[in-house]
Amino acid sequence: MKKNEIYFILLGLLLAFATYKAGALSFARLSDPEACPSLGFIPACYLVLGGYALALLGHLKSYPKLFMSGLAIPTALALFASIAELAGFDVCPKSESGIPLCYFSLAFCAVGWLLWKLNRSKTE
Repeated sequence: MKKNEIYFILLGLLLAFATYKAGALSFARLSDPEACPSLGFIPACYLVLGGYALALLGHLKSYPKLFMSGLAIPTALALFASIAELAGFDVCPKSESGIPLCYFSLAFCAVGWLLWKLNRSKTE
């Protein structure tokens, strides 16, 4: 198996897991409005779910612009929310261990961009 195939598979698994987790949080939001904050009238977890789903679709269908547009959404939200958390604002839902979920999302996005870049550099 070539390196670019490994990167492709790893990126697909990462995006599938992130989409699943964002979906679980979005589902929890249906019964508990406090499960995730809203940006205006749209819950942030719905935007994150949509972004990860678009990135996954773009990755699987080899549409780089769809992938980049999709992953840009959770990246931007996680970056700004993580900065707000570090500044002392309580804006992110927390994991069971108390870690803000936006930190995990930011880490997923960073690894996703890295794997995407590594996959593309091996195929060009």
